[in-house]
Amino acid sequence: MPKWFTAVWPVAVFFLGQASTYLTGFITEKRRIAQARQALRDDRNKAITDRRETFELDHLVRLNEALQDLARAATQIHLVDMRTSGETGHYAGTLLPDGLSDNFMQAGRTVRMLRNLVLDDDLRTLVIEAAAALHRPSMMLRAETMDARQVFDEAVDLVDTAQEAVAERIRKIYASAEA
Repeated sequence: MPKWFTAVWPVAVFFLGQASTYLTGFITEKRRIAQARQALRDDRNKAITDRRETFELDHLVRLNEALQDLARAATQIHLVDMRTSGETGHYAGTLLPDGLSDNFMQAGRTVRMLRNLVLDDDLRTLVIEAAAALHRPSMMLRAETMDARQVFDEAVDLVDTAQEAVAERIRKIYASAEA
């Protein structure tokens, strides 16, 4: 081997080793930065999902209670109208006792306010249909008692369906939070 080669070889190996160390460090740092970015994105997405689920859960629980209040108020009115229909022969033919109408209107406003915050379109549609159905018997002035009873029973079925759908969504939110 030439003399110059034995003199240059250790220097060349030294520089190749330094370059290799630098390149390895550079690649390692790039990977660490990419992993940190991905972890930050994952944390941000989890925080957004948690905030969304908390918002949705709170409103769904309140909506379920509001639907129950609306159904209770509609039932009170329906019972009064059924009682008076026995005397008059027609459904919803007299004035309601004080407070019943106000309770029904307030419960309806609460349901409308909360249903607009429901994120799932199908669930929101079920709630709209159920609330509208609960209002139908009270609009059946001087109707036949059997017709009013049938409309009220259909409304109760729609409310049950809507509340079951709300409860199912609440269960799904809790299940995803536990996972």
